[in-house]
Amino acid sequence: MIDKVFIILISKILDPLHQWNYFPIYLSVAAENLIAILRGKPVRFGADKDRILFAKESNKKLKFSNRRRGFWLYRNGISVREEFIFKSYCLQNIQFKQDDIVFDCGANSGDLYLKLSKLISSENYYAFEPNPADYNVLRFNASGAKNLFSLALGNKDSDLTFYIASSGGDSSLVEPKAYDEKIIVRVARLDSFFIEKKVNSIKLLKLEAEGFEPEILEGLGVMLQNCEYVAVDGGFERGKDSEQTLTTCTNYLLSNGFEMKDIFFPWCRALYKRK
Repeated sequence: MIDKVFIILISKILDPLHQWNYFPIYLSVAAENLIAILRGKPVRFGADKDRILFAKESNKKLKFSNRRRGFWLYRNGISVREEFIFKSYCLQNIQFKQDDIVFDCGANSGDLYLKLSKLISSENYYAFEPNPADYNVLRFNASGAKNLFSLALGNKDSDLTFYIASSGGDSSLVEPKAYDEKIIVRVARLDSFFIEKKVNSIKLLKLEAEGFEPEILEGLGVMLQNCEYVAVDGGFERGKDSEQTLTTCTNYLLSNGFEMKDIFFPWCRALYKRK
């Protein structure tokens, strides 16, 4: 009961303050740490000399680029976040081996790497993140991985407008309802990337592109058959009308020799396996 009261307090009072640029970072950190202590949570927050925020738990330390979203993600602890994101993509259904290759498309701050780094070799983790702020913290959070790319993915090799919406993690190549700024980013087809990097096959392709998932799948071309598993975030995140992409992605994968293995209904995330 006490924990629920704190959560309501955070949502109603602290979250709006965290989003307000004039609210000092040190007050945000102090308030979140006090709440964590009162809730008995192991996580503690801080900020480095460059005012980049981080969460710390035991020997784990993660940086995050957006104040409000970062506190929201890690309030219950880094370990809790690690397990949640892994299972939300239904990845507990996969038996990983050290030499398995994973493509994390839309890696954000690298949360999925937390769990994957225990299951596969770090050199086999490929992460793609076009948001410059998120890419910078990804380099810290996944420092053991060498294949990190500041790159967007799509169905053609080109330069496109990228809409940055950091507070909700909604940055996308599809214009959302609201965004902070827009930049031009390099976009690559994944089949081109496979050839360039001489990658023949991968265990898992994970897609979270805030509504641009269908285009990424198209950009695989025949290389789609070189993926054993595909995990898709097909939630209501595409464009100004907040359309879901789960149906489009499912139909495309089913018509290309995949079957759905599991689904996480709250967020429209699903796992598919090549037959």
